[in-house]
Amino acid sequence: MPYIEPYTRADGTYVRGHYRWAAGARHEMALLAVAAMTIVGIGNGTPDAATGSQQSPRPQKTATYPIRFSDSGQAVKPQPQKPVTYPIRFSKVERNPAPGRSVSYPVHFKTNGRER
Repeated sequence: MPYIEPYTRADGTYVRGHYRWAAGARHEMALLAVAAMTIVGIGNGTPDAATGSQQSPRPQKTATYPIRFSDSGQAVKPQPQKPVTYPIRFSKVERNPAPGRSVSYPVHFKTNGRER
């Protein structure tokens, strides 16, 4: 791709430097894309066409669902228990009261918020 240097048109419009496709390059790229898609399409044919009358192997079922183990269900499941049975008292943290609002709403911009 040739590089076009920046220039100014006759009407005064500035044009930045840029790359431009060479003459005929778009047509050649389109032909190359069609050829590549054709090759990919032919390559993804069915296996029967390439190997003759042989069947491709199919996976066999090897497990029965749901899976159950022989000793499953015999053991008792442990139930969750409380760690303690007595109430735990926590000391109360003294907090400072929240500060009051310093602005009364709505703010009237005519008086610039001076009258409260």
